[in-house]
Amino acid sequence: MTGSRSKCYYRSIIALTGAIMLFSCKNDMQEVNRVASDEVLPEMTGEQLEMIYSDSARIKYKVITPEYVKVSEGKTPYEEFPKGLYAVSYDTEGKMAGSIRCRYAKKKEDEELWEACNEVVVTNADGKKLETELLYWDTKKKLIYSDRYAKLTAGEQVIEGNKGFKSDQDMNNPVFYGITGKVEVEKKNP
Repeated sequence: MTGSRSKCYYRSIIALTGAIMLFSCKNDMQEVNRVASDEVLPEMTGEQLEMIYSDSARIKYKVITPEYVKVSEGKTPYEEFPKGLYAVSYDTEGKMAGSIRCRYAKKKEDEELWEACNEVVVTNADGKKLETELLYWDTKKKLIYSDRYAKLTAGEQVIEGNKGFKSDQDMNNPVFYGITGKVEVEKKNP
């Protein structure tokens, strides 16, 4: 009888422990739903990608990146390039209009706004080279701008804007703020 009592006692302890665990585990479904809704998961991710952006069967630009993340849900849908990118833009005739290289980039879908940072280098079709640590490209307005130090090199001419710049996306009409630099001026004979 002693053996059957200890088995019965052992089973009672297991049943009691299970009941305590079952009733002490309480999930507040509102809290679970709130946590789940705050977390926005990527729709798409990828590594070592080459992506083509086009409009009406015309290639606008090509992006090469080691890492890509696309988030379509949430307040601000975006594409992120956490390890940077190299992008080439094309004009309406399919010729290279310029390129950009950076160590981090993000494209906000709704605003059609690109943000590039960390060792940003932009080159246009004429060979002008812009260097900065932060660059915004508004594809809707076709503008590039920054509030950080920027350096534009065009042949022998170098213009530095210690307080940023703004320009059309082809860098044809740049305006620099806090200017320093070296520019060749042609002398006219009197």
